[in-house]
Amino acid sequence: MKKYLVIDIGGTFTKYAVMDESCRFYSKDKIETVKSDLEGFIEMLVRIYESTGEVSGIAISSAGMIDSETGFMYNGGSLFMIKNINLVEILEHRCHVPVTVENDARCAGLAEVWKGALSDCRNSIALIIGTAIGGAVVVDRKVLKGKNCMAGEFSYILTNAKKADDKDQIFAVTGGMPALLHLASARLGIPEVEITGEMIFSRANCGEQEALACIRQYARALAVQINNLQFIFDPEKIAIGGGVSEQPLLLQLIREELRSFSEVYPYPVPVAEITNCRFFNDSNLIGALYVHLKAQEEEIRPERVRELLDLVKNRREGEYLRALLRG
Repeated sequence: MKKYLVIDIGGTFTKYAVMDESCRFYSKDKIETVKSDLEGFIEMLVRIYESTGEVSGIAISSAGMIDSETGFMYNGGSLFMIKNINLVEILEHRCHVPVTVENDARCAGLAEVWKGALSDCRNSIALIIGTAIGGAVVVDRKVLKGKNCMAGEFSYILTNAKKADDKDQIFAVTGGMPALLHLASARLGIPEVEITGEMIFSRANCGEQEALACIRQYARALAVQINNLQFIFDPEKIAIGGGVSEQPLLLQLIREELRSFSEVYPYPVPVAEITNCRFFNDSNLIGALYVHLKAQEEEIRPERVRELLDLVKNRREGEYLRALLRG
């Protein structure tokens, strides 16, 4: 069975694993991400490749605005040294194996489409909550990319019409985990550097009303945007990912808020069906492998071969192609 090197490039650490087509892990490790300059960053990836032994390809997940069909990275999110480069071309030249790259939040969403919480859906959304808000819009089990490769970049959604020119009012700031920490710090009187998400949920689960009120306020902000996404895309299901999605209380409160919103409308409307993602720490790796495997399938699809033969069937080129295919 073929093995693949799968890499998840993060702002602090770069995780990597050797996996096969059945999503089995053979090894897994991480190193500190090189952020000093582009050449150092590329050398880091090449060293990872050279340390893993023989593989059939390299699948990469990274933050940033990425055209996965061409391998071009318009930017790398907080990794400012990787912008306006074709990462696929660079690595294929250095490593001599097929390479793919896709946005990390889309990878997380596709992991759920492949083997997770969205595997039974044709049309769905993944909402990944971390420092900011990532995501993927899935139509016919394929990620919707959009004209500028920006579909699913939920962080950029404006959340306050009265303060639309305030950068602190975008969904990345109002919906990311730091928003909950900031809110809880103010209401619970705990310095922000000392508070954690686990602490807030632990106190709420033990019945502390102020902690519960913080989480409900945060859940309501998330639910407003989930409600909007439901009416824009009408997906079968919305999967919420990121470490905080492992907290049952958060999903419970989001569901309660969504049901309360439905009472605003003068007639019955669908309420978004939400679930938590199945994969957490490994989601980007699993999704990156899925992107790579699908890309290899696309390269030589039988229907494309037949289409080409039909175009040249009455010409000498047709006989030549048939001879090549017969070997």
